[in-house]
Amino acid sequence: MTKTLKRRFIIFTMTAVTCLLVFIVLAINSLNWMMLERQSDMMLETLVDADGSFQQMDFNRPPPFSRPLDMDRMRASRFFIVRSDQSGNIVDVNIDQISAIDHETAKSYALEVLKADDTSGRMHGYKFAVKQLGPNKLTFFMDTSEQSENFRMVLFASTAIAVLCWVILLLIVILLSGKVIRPVLVGMEKQKQFITNAGHEMKTPLAIIQSNNDTMALIHGENKYNVHIRNQTKRLNVLMSNLLTLAKLDEEIPLPTEMVNISEIANELLPVYEDDAQTQNIHFAVQIEPDIMIQTNKDSFRQLLTILLDNALKYTPQGGYIRLSLARDGRHFQIITENNCDPSLEPNPERLFERFYHGDAARTQQKESSGYGIGLSAARAICENFGGKLTAEYFSDDSIRFTARF
Repeated sequence: MTKTLKRRFIIFTMTAVTCLLVFIVLAINSLNWMMLERQSDMMLETLVDADGSFQQMDFNRPPPFSRPLDMDRMRASRFFIVRSDQSGNIVDVNIDQISAIDHETAKSYALEVLKADDTSGRMHGYKFAVKQLGPNKLTFFMDTSEQSENFRMVLFASTAIAVLCWVILLLIVILLSGKVIRPVLVGMEKQKQFITNAGHEMKTPLAIIQSNNDTMALIHGENKYNVHIRNQTKRLNVLMSNLLTLAKLDEEIPLPTEMVNISEIANELLPVYEDDAQTQNIHFAVQIEPDIMIQTNKDSFRQLLTILLDNALKYTPQGGYIRLSLARDGRHFQIITENNCDPSLEPNPERLFERFYHGDAARTQQKESSGYGIGLSAARAICENFGGKLTAEYFSDDSIRFTARF
């Protein structure tokens, strides 16, 4: 239990930390990209307004969220300008501000823009803008490689810092996890100890009550009071058995296992339930595949089947049906119980596995056979202890299906 709680605490904490760090990295780099984009847009806009002439540039409009433009920054920028006539022929190419582009490449880029008939956009790592100047067109290309390089540098630095912080926080969480969960473990240990002690202490009084009740029935004859006492004593015995099972499984002490023929165990349990079903006018259908072998604890598996069948018999109305299936499914095998029920008592079948949960919120326990809401919790714990999974679903409007898959 200690290892499980520590692992869950570490996973939960680091998941939250990971989400926070990812958000921070994304926020930083998104904002950085927006600022770089705005800055390059302003530089291209300034260049277009001045027709490519440094002497006509206006630096009186400071761009928001970025550094103000000045002559030095504009002269340090890399761009080229292509002039074309109204027929689309290239008239002039100015590549004085860039060395990575030759005349032919500049012409091909300009012709590609003119053919697409776009006024602005991106192409081959350049931002471009087209301006009508009399009968001619000026196509401006601004190199954005420096912008991309700056973005990658910030992205790499922020990611590296986030990963480093994640590793440091992981080490801190691992070191502190023991102290954080210690109060929880102490409380759970006291609870388990109380359940175990109470269960063992109650066994003897219950046995004495049952024995005295049977003796009184023999001496004075059977009456309704003897029947009530016997039924309630049986219910308490079942409750104690399930509570002790849960306490034992919570301690994570491995139970002894052996190769068990679970088909035989199921067939041994069936006669009692078939008789009870017949008494209550319930149709009981059984389909058990023979000789299914599994490495498990025989008593725990018997208890699992008992809980599932008890649950089906308790909550199936007279005239209803119960179906039990035990069969292989590829490399797995599964136990399926299906029975009539009233889904309106609990729309969410997963809640049926909560400890001490009752669909009857008032807990009136109108039926003598109604339980304490602990059986299905014990059944799921048994399944999980042996690597299985127990699920519940409403098979139709008036029936529920429990599936234990191993």
